[in-house]
Amino acid sequence: MTAKEWLMRARKQEERIIALQGSKQRAYDRAVSTTARPREVCVISGGKTAPDEKNTAYIELCEEIDRQIDELNRIRTEILHVIRGVQDSTLATLLIEYYINSKTWEQVAVVLNYSYSQVVKYLHPTALREIQHAIECHI
Repeated sequence: MTAKEWLMRARKQEERIIALQGSKQRAYDRAVSTTARPREVCVISGGKTAPDEKNTAYIELCEEIDRQIDELNRIRTEILHVIRGVQDSTLATLLIEYYINSKTWEQVAVVLNYSYSQVVKYLHPTALREIQHAIECHI
């Protein structure tokens, strides 16, 4: 695994959580809805709908999101532990802002007071080389 792939795990995990939160909102809307859409009607003996199934779906999504957030926190902690070994504070800040805080390269450039071009063409590759060395030693 390259340094970039290793670092990107946090950003990808965060994207997964955001997608799940959208599903959670839709499940919540269905759970509290007083009108059933034709595809969502669940009939139990006696012709009654089953609101418990809607609530169960919402609860399961909440639990899954909690598990994914725990995994994101574990990944971020692991990444931060390795970044702590980067001696150059500019490079460490770049790595934290992009891979942990999920900022865009433009935002990272502003934080560092560098041009976008300097960040993506010089600083980022330099930081990745340091991380690659650190994870090779870490593993």
